[in-house]
Amino acid sequence: MKALLAWEIGGGQGHLHRLCAIATKLNDYGIEPVFALQNPQIRGLSLPGKILQAPQGTIRFLDDKDDDKSYLFSDILYIFSFSTPFLFSFHFQAWRNLINLVKPSLIVADFAPALVLAAKGIVPTVVVGNGFCIPPAVIDFPAIRPFCTPAEAFRRQIEVAETVRQVTGFDAPLGELLNGDRAFIFSIPELDPYKDARKQAEYVSIHAAPFPQNLGCKRGKPWGYLTPDWQNYALVVNTLKPECVFDDLKIVLKGKSLAIHHAGCFTSTACLLAGIPQMVFPKDLEKWHNAKTLLNLGVAISPEPLTQESLVNSISCLPEITQKAQEQAEKFAEWNQNFLDIVVQTCFQLAS
Repeated sequence: MKALLAWEIGGGQGHLHRLCAIATKLNDYGIEPVFALQNPQIRGLSLPGKILQAPQGTIRFLDDKDDDKSYLFSDILYIFSFSTPFLFSFHFQAWRNLINLVKPSLIVADFAPALVLAAKGIVPTVVVGNGFCIPPAVIDFPAIRPFCTPAEAFRRQIEVAETVRQVTGFDAPLGELLNGDRAFIFSIPELDPYKDARKQAEYVSIHAAPFPQNLGCKRGKPWGYLTPDWQNYALVVNTLKPECVFDDLKIVLKGKSLAIHHAGCFTSTACLLAGIPQMVFPKDLEKWHNAKTLLNLGVAISPEPLTQESLVNSISCLPEITQKAQEQAEKFAEWNQNFLDIVVQTCFQLAS
């Protein structure tokens, strides 16, 4: 029995680590993992199975000349081959061909919407990911930006839905289709941008939980997880001198006073559960949502404007946000446990 575990859209290592954790458990159940990845270059991770290249959709930029922002989940789909039946049919069929090649009894899809549609009615599919990657099961997607959604975004949503209907023949709402047979959100409700739009949601925290409550240390060094190509990387690293080591978060966060990062969902949730204060510099829309939540919870700071002086001055807030981080960790203690067995048992039942 095989399981196809796939990742199609998005950057970062979170997708891979999540799929690896699920695959390892599935292997224990006697299910052979096979991976289809958009980026098979793996940093510090050994995947327990054969690795295939995921089909690559044709990227198409949004049509608006002066506004290339995504306003709805359908805009993300529009960019990744869902814009016209001609483009999407090739991508859809490429996933169908891969399914026929692997012949899995189960599919686990992490931000792989074309695969979820290609597998419908053929192979049981479990959709996993953080809240941003899994849309709510609705007809019209809610806005993902805090200001007015332009008419062009609604037009694209209609085009995407019609494209899917023409290529697949499915008439169900697109949001419902993209949730597969079961969907598990690896996050907590507070970090889910679609929380209010979901009728039903199965949150399972993050796969690396639980985290010790005494993991950090007020007198410890800061830890940094920042991309070297970020324009302010040198400024932040040279000013605050964080320990920039990429490893298991339970290892790198031990004894640290502060976590400095781009507000990815996995890192944000881990620090929140562990009670470690954060300094966040979001680089994209998904991370902006996380950063906003962390700031509202009082567990993070984000110096603006970003200068050497503002970075140094922000450290004076550390005692306050450290106390708040520890208080919020107690509040969210119910999520500081491992729910992975629930996900894997569901996978096994569907595969069987």
